[in-house]
Order: sequence, then C-alpha cells, then structure tokens
Amino acid sequence: MKNKYLLGLVTGIVLLISTMILSVLINAVFPYLNEEYEAPGFRPFDDPIMALFFVYPIVLGIILTYLWIKTRKSWKSGLEYGVAFGILLSVPMFIVNFSSFTFSLLMVGSWTIVGFLNPLIAGVLLEKLDK
Repeated sequence: MKNKYLLGLVTGIVLLISTMILSVLINAVFPYLNEEYEAPGFRPFDDPIMALFFVYPIVLGIILTYLWIKTRKSWKSGLEYGVAFGILLSVPMFIVNFSSFTFSLLMVGSWTIVGFLNPLIAGVLLEKLDK
C-alpha cells in the first residue's frame, strides 16, 4: 500500500475489529468476567467518554504503522515485529494493572492477551500490506 496514512488507518481499524472480536470471545469463554465489568471502577458503556475505548486501537494502529515504516529493515518479518512490540506493550502494562487494581488475575490477563495479540496482528498485516 503506497499511502502510508491509509495504511495506518487500515491497521487501526483492523485492530479495532480484532479488539472487539477478542473481547467477545474472551467474554464468551469466561462469562463471569462480565460481572467484573459492572464494578464501580468502570464507566457505564453509555458514557460518552467510553468512545475513547474505540479510538485506542486506531491510535495504536497508526503508531505501530509509523514505527514499522521507520524500522522495517531491522525485522526479519512482521511477526517478529509484532511479537517484540506485543511483549514491549503488554508485559509492563500487566505489571501496572495487576499491581494497581483489585480486578482478578483473569481480567488483567485477558487485557494482557489482547494487548499482546494486537501488535502481533498489526505486524503480520503491515508486512502483507506495506510492499
């Protein structure tokens, strides 16, 4: 894809879709997580600020695209890039979230899994589309 801005936007939209799909799958496998999302620590879904939840993966996709464009010659593959950034982004956030919040290990772990998989998906996608 020649247009780097479009590449970033497409990557972000794919990450938004993957976040939504992964969230549905995780909540289907562990339905009792839905109860934790009803805790006072979360905004209600109809709160307008919750719209930022949907902006996050798009911003992440744009940032990951920018970093891919700047460093792509340093990586053997998009998968390697995705694994590196998945670890870089998810492990510290797991530590911060698990140590700071009273949410269950399963809930924080589910966030970590999504946080790891999204850069992995982005890396594979970027390798395919950025030719």
